[in-house]
This record gives sequence, structure tokens and C-alpha cells, in this order.
Amino acid sequence: MDETEITFRLKRAQGQTFVLFTHAKWKEPVEFMHHCSTKWAVFLLSLRDWLERGEGRPDPYDVKIHVGD
Repeated sequence: MDETEITFRLKRAQGQTFVLFTHAKWKEPVEFMHHCSTKWAVFLLSLRDWLERGEGRPDPYDVKIHVGD
């Protein structure tokens, strides 16, 4: 099984810290890529809420985007 690669980088600009996220090295485009992209957005927005307000939405309380999530 081919492995994908996940990277996080922090970048400071204009008095803010940005998380630069990449999920790369997919062998070929597949439908699951859309699911992963959306779920990563859900998790990263939850992380932001946890850091800024102390109330994220981790699994199993995250936003469900697909039957079976």
C-alpha cells in the first residue's frame, strides 16, 4: 500500500501564526481524497477553536460529512 505524506508548517506573518498543511503523495486521484480534504478542514477548524476559545469539536463530536463517519 502506498503511503501519503502529511506535513504541518507554522508561519508567522502580520502578528499571526498560520498552520500550513499538506496531504500529498497520493498515487492517483481517488474519491477518498475529497473526503480527506473535507475532514482535515473540519479537524483544523476544531483545533483553531480549541486554541482560540478552549472549545474544539474532536471526534466523535466533529462534523460528520459521510455516512459512517
